[in-house]
Amino acid sequence: MGETDAHAAMKNGAVPGSSLISGFDSPRHGEFARGAPLLRVVGLVFSLIALVLIATNKETESIPVSLPGMSKPLYLTKSASFVDIKALKFYLGSLAIVAAYLFFQGIFSAVNLLTTKSVIRSKAEAWFTFIADQTFAYLLVSAAAVATEIGYLAKHGATKVGWNEVCTQFNHFCTVYGVSVINAYLAALAIFASAAISAYHLFRHYGPVLHDYETRKQLL
Repeated sequence: MGETDAHAAMKNGAVPGSSLISGFDSPRHGEFARGAPLLRVVGLVFSLIALVLIATNKETESIPVSLPGMSKPLYLTKSASFVDIKALKFYLGSLAIVAAYLFFQGIFSAVNLLTTKSVIRSKAEAWFTFIADQTFAYLLVSAAAVATEIGYLAKHGATKVGWNEVCTQFNHFCTVYGVSVINAYLAALAIFASAAISAYHLFRHYGPVLHDYETRKQLL
């Protein structure tokens, strides 16, 4: 096919070597496109597990305190929960926000699939999903990182500044806390994977990808 024929074919919507082009509506694309909603469902499950664990995690223990002049220690009742630490309120709030986004995004994707059999219908939707996936993924990673630091201090303390570890007294709380943080990271990984597919959805709206060198050369 000559240069004139190649450009004419492009104007008419046909592309030389189209079998070597990743088409917009190919079966492979359809299967790949459905991966993003599934990953968001996975992220939603992990984020809800992390949210429920940290919200319901509470332990009350009697802590012995030795005072001068007393032969027996004085026992004080102490409780551990997320409400005692402001950073954990940020962690809890971030989990709730991310879970809400994933829930509504899942409904939106399901409606699109049922009505148009397409996950993303326009460039505007592609841009929104691409930006939103990354924004909420980074929010969740930030919150999980803060929670990780708090957990490290609870487990090991910071003797140089006089902060004692507390997991010896609140072992159950720390164990459930760690499981929550692990689930938060797993949710973030699922959203980042979804964001990668969102990037594919976005850039495919700007034209097909030509994989064959000779085909690209004909169009120049």
